[in-house]
Amino acid sequence: MIETGGGRRGGLGNVALVEKFVILLLFSLLLVGVYLVLKPFLLGLVLGCILAIAAWPVRSRLVMRGLPPAVAAALMLVVLLLFVLIPVMLVSPGLEGDMKALEEKFRSWFAASPQLPSWLAGLPLIGDRLDDAWQSVTGHSPESDALLAKYAQQVRQFLIAAAVDLASSIVHLVIALITAAALWAQGDRTVDMLRAILLRLGGSQLASLTAVAAGAVRGVFYGIVGTAAIQGLLMSLGLMLVGIPAAATLGFVTVILAISQFGGVLINLVWVGAAWYLYTESGMGLAVWFVVIWGLFVTYMETFIKPLLIGARMRLPMMLVILGVFGGFISFGFLGLFIGPTLLAVAYEILVAWRGLGPPERSVTSDAT
Repeated sequence: MIETGGGRRGGLGNVALVEKFVILLLFSLLLVGVYLVLKPFLLGLVLGCILAIAAWPVRSRLVMRGLPPAVAAALMLVVLLLFVLIPVMLVSPGLEGDMKALEEKFRSWFAASPQLPSWLAGLPLIGDRLDDAWQSVTGHSPESDALLAKYAQQVRQFLIAAAVDLASSIVHLVIALITAAALWAQGDRTVDMLRAILLRLGGSQLASLTAVAAGAVRGVFYGIVGTAAIQGLLMSLGLMLVGIPAAATLGFVTVILAISQFGGVLINLVWVGAAWYLYTESGMGLAVWFVVIWGLFVTYMETFIKPLLIGARMRLPMMLVILGVFGGFISFGFLGLFIGPTLLAVAYEILVAWRGLGPPERSVTSDAT
């Protein structure tokens, strides 16, 4: 009789195990189905969540001033349409052609072996060094040609591919803006639901990591994307002011190089090329000096703007930022420049926070048993 009872309990246990397995399998199939449905829009949805989290403090201030959440979301959506979507839609169609035209102009200019201006070569103390460095680059020696060919081709392919991807990312950008607006309008309920789910899955420690993830998103978006956007906008406006052709395209190049985190030297080429264009067209003048001073300011402004934007929000190592930028671009295209480092920052900050947490909480029932 004892063996029979044990066999019955074992059989009931096996049935319960099979039932749990079937439920888990069905739930997994449901998740797979949801993923397949959302897969075409996944890139835009992820970017929309990032935008919503990054701009959440602005939305909170608007709501605190008495605006209903729906009105605040609509106002922020209009601002994004005016300053993000419409400019991208206006610039992106001709961006690839402008990039190729700039490349051809640079090649023809470099093939002519231009000489350093006499006023620059005659500067005391540094004039001779500048002239030697200029001749080493433009003198068409085997070493200089090999060096330029090694890096110029990679930079050219990267920038043209980014221009092409920007034009093809309009749909994802529209989805991102709609997603962000929906979260701004109903974000409080979404956040409460997410915290309740995490609280049930892993207790208060896991639920507290939502604030860590939000801080990481804002740190990357403000510090990297925000700084690059400001640099690109100011570069474009400055070059447009003195009549440089394709100023918007050069501003786009500045944004890409700034996001790459080691594009400071290459950003110098943007304004140096613009200054040289003005010099060859009209000679030395105030416009050339303006481009030089403005270009230096835009290039190195990140040293004091980025700390202000980031504050103490982000501790992501620079190597992970670079991997996120290029890995995101390879995986997701142009929008991956923003999504890649953000995802790595969230993962890194969560791991750091999880490492600092204590042992998992034990419930009262488990202690009693």
